[in-house]
Amino acid sequence: MKTVFVNRHGEIRSGWRIGIFVVVAVALMYLFASPLRFLRPGLAETSLSWLGMLLGTVVALAGALLASYLLTRFVNRKPLGAIGLWFHAATFREFTAGCILGFLGMTIIFLALLLMNGVEVTFTVIEPAGIAAVILVSLFHFASAAMLEEVIFRGYPFQTLIQGVTVLPAVLIMAVLFSAAHFFNPNASVFGMINIALAAILLSVAYLKTRSLWLPFGLHLGWNFSQTTLYGLPTSGISFDQYQFLVASVSAPEWLSGGAFGPEGGLLATVSLTICTVYLLKSPQFTIPVGIITLDSIEDLIMTETTNEGERP
Repeated sequence: MKTVFVNRHGEIRSGWRIGIFVVVAVALMYLFASPLRFLRPGLAETSLSWLGMLLGTVVALAGALLASYLLTRFVNRKPLGAIGLWFHAATFREFTAGCILGFLGMTIIFLALLLMNGVEVTFTVIEPAGIAAVILVSLFHFASAAMLEEVIFRGYPFQTLIQGVTVLPAVLIMAVLFSAAHFFNPNASVFGMINIALAAILLSVAYLKTRSLWLPFGLHLGWNFSQTTLYGLPTSGISFDQYQFLVASVSAPEWLSGGAFGPEGGLLATVSLTICTVYLLKSPQFTIPVGIITLDSIEDLIMTETTNEGERP
């Protein structure tokens, strides 16, 4: 029976499923973060403050993944991989392609700044033994943050929203929410919020082309790692000095370079994001792998029903 809580197929409506996800995810993040309260006061005033941010990101990711598992397993009756974390033959290729595309997208911006004499760079002084540490720590941090945002904004909530309102409205709604999530970042601007929304659309397209989170995850990681660790620029208003090989001093106009918010606050990012989005939309290289289970697939349900029927006396 069709009601405000369930649809005509007897399934919980999309809006309620998203609401349950949010409540469960926030509760789990709060629970998992409880032990960090004893560490953060000591970390906040020291050079190890980055460690508190890193631990907070990992804890939030654990909460988001567990919430995704609980919803996919007990509401959708699917494995966790159905939210786009399915391992398949193209997983490594999608992730690698995403990293390369993110790197190229940020390199376009950095080279443009160099060509117009809009940035001056100096190398940070890092001992040879510290180079590997910088790479590993920054990769781990940006990978954790990228996966967290992909699970939240391109994972279960986004895919469930698609089932409720169709693709285009879902993409636009998530773009607005993704932008709003960065509104209180340091030095945020209207231009920056527009570009963050464009980045969300790019990442949503990356998911829709493959029905996997590996391509958007790689793209997200490649963009942020290149932006800060390789080119010494802020990431969405946040400077990670301990993760940088370069120190970039930007002199180009803020409307072009993004200023203190970083490249994502300027016109160059608008151009780069648009190029990357058009490339993904037009590229025949990225397709949906055969045989993967998604939130709206029925293969696993058919298999389960067949197995159950076979077990009946």
